[in-house]
Amino acid sequence: MATYTGLSDIPQGRLLLVSSSRLSEDDIAADIIAIHGLGTTSPKTWEARGNQACGTQRPLVNWLSDDDMLPDVVPSAKIFTFTWNSSYYKDAPVVRIQDVADVLLSKLQSHRDKENTHSRPLIFMASCFGGLIVTRALEIANTTGNEYQKLVVATSGVIFLGSPLQGTRAGEAAQWRAMLAGILGESPSRTLLQDLDGSTKVLRETSERFVRMITNPPMQTMTMCFWESKKTQLAKAILPKWTSKFLTSTKMILVEQDSACLFGRPKKQLDAPHVMMNKFCGPTDANFELVSSTIKEMVREAQRIALAQREAVNTHNEHFMVSRRVNTVFTGREEEIKDLQRSLSPSHSTKSQATGSKIYVIYGLGGAGKSEVALKFAYDNRTEFWGVFWLDASSESSLNRGFVDVAEKCDLYDKSFQGAKSWLQETSHSWLLILDNADDPTFDYSLYLPTAWKGHILITSRVPKCANLQTAGKGHYERLSEETAIELLFKASKIDLSMYSTHDTDARNIVDLLGCHALAIVLAGAFISQGISDLGDYAKTFQKQRQRILDISPDLERPRYGNVYATFEVSATYLKDLSGRGNQIATDALELLNCYAFMTFANFPEKAFEEAWRNSKILCGDVQPGAEEEIYDLSPWHKSHLPNFMRQDLFGDLDMISLRNAQSLLASLSIIVLDVPAHTTSMHPVTHMWARDRLEMEENSTNTWLGALAVLCCSIEDPYEQEASWLQLQPHIELIKRPSPGDYLHSNQFHLHQSLYRLSWVLHLLRADKAVIEMLQACFIEADQSWTKFTYGASIEHLYGRCLLNCEDVKEATKTLEHLVNDRENLAEDHPDRLDSQHTLAMAYQDNGQIDKAIELLEHVVKIREKLVEDHCDRLAAERALALAYQTNNQIDKAIELLEHVFKIEEKLAKDYPSRLASQHALAMAYRENGQVDEAVKLLECVVKIKREKMAKDHPSRLASEHELALTYRANGQIDETVKLLEHVVKIRKEKLAEDHPDRLASLHVLATTYGENGQIDRAIELLEHIVKIRNEKLVEDHPNRLGSQHNLALAYKANKQIVKTVKLLEHVVKVEREKLARDSPSRLISLEELALAYRENGQIDKALEIESELVLETSSEGSTTDSSDGSSIDQRANTA
Repeated sequence: MATYTGLSDIPQGRLLLVSSSRLSEDDIAADIIAIHGLGTTSPKTWEARGNQACGTQRPLVNWLSDDDMLPDVVPSAKIFTFTWNSSYYKDAPVVRIQDVADVLLSKLQSHRDKENTHSRPLIFMASCFGGLIVTRALEIANTTGNEYQKLVVATSGVIFLGSPLQGTRAGEAAQWRAMLAGILGESPSRTLLQDLDGSTKVLRETSERFVRMITNPPMQTMTMCFWESKKTQLAKAILPKWTSKFLTSTKMILVEQDSACLFGRPKKQLDAPHVMMNKFCGPTDANFELVSSTIKEMVREAQRIALAQREAVNTHNEHFMVSRRVNTVFTGREEEIKDLQRSLSPSHSTKSQATGSKIYVIYGLGGAGKSEVALKFAYDNRTEFWGVFWLDASSESSLNRGFVDVAEKCDLYDKSFQGAKSWLQETSHSWLLILDNADDPTFDYSLYLPTAWKGHILITSRVPKCANLQTAGKGHYERLSEETAIELLFKASKIDLSMYSTHDTDARNIVDLLGCHALAIVLAGAFISQGISDLGDYAKTFQKQRQRILDISPDLERPRYGNVYATFEVSATYLKDLSGRGNQIATDALELLNCYAFMTFANFPEKAFEEAWRNSKILCGDVQPGAEEEIYDLSPWHKSHLPNFMRQDLFGDLDMISLRNAQSLLASLSIIVLDVPAHTTSMHPVTHMWARDRLEMEENSTNTWLGALAVLCCSIEDPYEQEASWLQLQPHIELIKRPSPGDYLHSNQFHLHQSLYRLSWVLHLLRADKAVIEMLQACFIEADQSWTKFTYGASIEHLYGRCLLNCEDVKEATKTLEHLVNDRENLAEDHPDRLDSQHTLAMAYQDNGQIDKAIELLEHVVKIREKLVEDHCDRLAAERALALAYQTNNQIDKAIELLEHVFKIEEKLAKDYPSRLASQHALAMAYRENGQVDEAVKLLECVVKIKREKMAKDHPSRLASEHELALTYRANGQIDETVKLLEHVVKIRKEKLAEDHPDRLASLHVLATTYGENGQIDRAIELLEHIVKIRNEKLVEDHPNRLGSQHNLALAYKANKQIVKTVKLLEHVVKVEREKLARDSPSRLISLEELALAYRENGQIDKALEIESELVLETSSEGSTTDSSDGSSIDQRANTA
């Protein structure tokens, strides 16, 4: 083994084998790579003086290479050291951490190439700053396409020994300099400080990226962070004089717990100062036993983890949309999982089963392990499916959002629920859809189940009737078997199964008390594992809490979940006791738990707290004396009601360390689950139910609710400018309205209304208008049956009207908006609020078919807004709306005149400005309708050119303009250009849109009629039959598009001499139109003429004469509506269908 006399002759990097296993190469379980820190080298850094008390009489102990140390604990592993030039002191020449990381990767790759051991698991063990090298190296290797990516996949474990992963608590230069000086024994170089940037934030971001990398599927890398508990004596001579103001003592913890540990990952404390974190005195050294037992566990799991990671990376599985991981203590349910595999695995499918999606339902008591079994099945069988998609089915909005996530994951053009569902029904890929927590007995989940022969659906539910949805099997989950329950308790308590006989009686007593309920056992185990109680004492503590719950409130769900609730209360009581003794983390944890109780149980974003803190400082300004607060603002009230666990750090920002300490404490007791990579927090539904129920017994529950409400309100910077982060907040906003505000509503109406109005605007812009209506009704109508008594009520009524309009409740919207417009007549004629409500009412009139009223009102709005400068956005928006209303009312000349005016003004804007392109597009369509086809072609070609330069080929706006340009080409007789462009649009929309999407069908319909006009009748018939079939299934009988496609299919049949089919289809169209359309409707008259011609061609002269007589009476005052000599045209209703 090579040795070096000092730091100056250390090479750039060298990989040295220090302990070789006696096993054959094929039986080696893992390679352990040890990396030292600053100002030292190998083997010196791993050596300590021997101590008889620690089981050895040797003068020097190297715990990596001595036979009775680590090699004895893990005989199936090879142990290497990586030696690098760590001379980061004084003004010595140095290399950067990035360079060292590159060398480490290069040496490892070269060694594994030579030995052909790429599949062997890797375990990294890093001391001090070696941890920064490891995290940086793995981050580099994980870059897409990187030659070292195999090393990441092989990494099954990482151990950090006192590594400053997240900087220092204070993040100040003096603290850094003191820490580094203590580690090095002399002043650190400026280069080192520059290399680290002196920035706690940079290191924290690096650590967060590392955690995301090792926890994002398919990675399952184990980690353990050890931190020091003893202070290090610093030599005064090595510290600059100015640090004396910062350091009150020359004794300090060099790398504190907050710096040495990764958020949300396992951690342990060593009874040692920093210098002894990587040195052990013998085999019975207590610190060595802690570290070596961790390494032993990692070696034991290494093959399984590395194999799972390698197989997952190499599988054909394209999409794995499952953010949760299988619980590390998962136990039992072997037969249930086998039944799932027999029922749902594609490899078990037969042709007789391939008629529709295979649906399996797991139902039973909450917390019985339904979701965990679903997770286990998803991970174990991911390679069987092209896509695995996990959806939260706890509410309609979360389920809809889940389908949108599927659409985004698969890059679909139609990113909607219906678009994703239809695509799943059509795709040839094999997929697994998991609907978790389908627990609403009033909800029709069948509407959300795609039907596809390669589709597989797994549902978990507490509702027994959901089992009726199954087509492939069902499983009823209640209690575990006693033996499985005991094994689960041992795992959750972190008690080795070898101790089974010692604790058998106590364990059986506990699982019997807990009814062998899986969640209750996991909670009890988490409590015991923290050293708060042992197996013998836990039963007494539990029985005390169960009796307390039954005494206080024996109703609701508690008979079913009494044991679980009591288990939670054991943990809650422990937190209360800690809090009562002045433990701030416990106090924060209890308040945080109460806040989470008023959100939904899944995926609350940590960023919401940060944004709430930032916005409360910026937006919640002091209200001047005598000034009136506005309904649309945040106020000092919101800032004052933020929860107490939100407080500032030394720099005035939110103290994230305190927040995360509270989260970690709750997570350690299994009350919450942290998704560290996503920075979100979740709870089991039963945990959430308990957290909500227990607040009923709390005197300050209203204040807790107001705190949660303030967090959500302050997390929104501007409720009128939509942001991507809102989707994550949507389910929490929808739930916050649930608690009845009670007496608080009447004494603090304004601030409550202000809060819910703000959140309602967020939901409105997310198009969750039904939820807005419920929220407004729940608060305002409950208070007074109306909001009109409030001075700010008109603003709320306007929002309510807009939501009704979006929900297509046109009559109620019109009624509400008419009331609003009348109410605002007391405002000045040009007041923006009055004009806005008139504009919205005009839209309601237009949707309600009252086009004359819409035009009258819009003409008034336009006239008033002419007082604004001509390029004001409100004025142009009103003029554009009026022009489109004119076009709807066939006042084409007026529409063109106004659109030309708007477009002329907007020509000052950039050519790709959205409103300018919208006006240009609308003007082109008006030109085409007016017969000015050349002008229409010119405008649309310009629009399409710009959009092709700025937008992706599947952008909806680009495709819409290309579609309209194709129609304009056809109107101009440019059939070849029409076909070419339509085929392009149809191809893109077919790839991205569901089969029944209106845009896809519209383009297909125009292409079909163009084929017919071009003499390609067979192709026209094939497409039109397809369109008619879909529209017959999806649209009501008298829908214009359904009738239009039937009409054009009949004409295609006629052109193809299939006259019997022509007559039959036109008779149906005429029958419906006679019942539903006005006598002088152009569509009705065209269909009558075509039917008369078909009768004549089919020899039914009497019927033809009968219809012709009817037409003479209908059209005698206006003349014929169409040229009946062109009997072969299938083009007359193409544009409107």
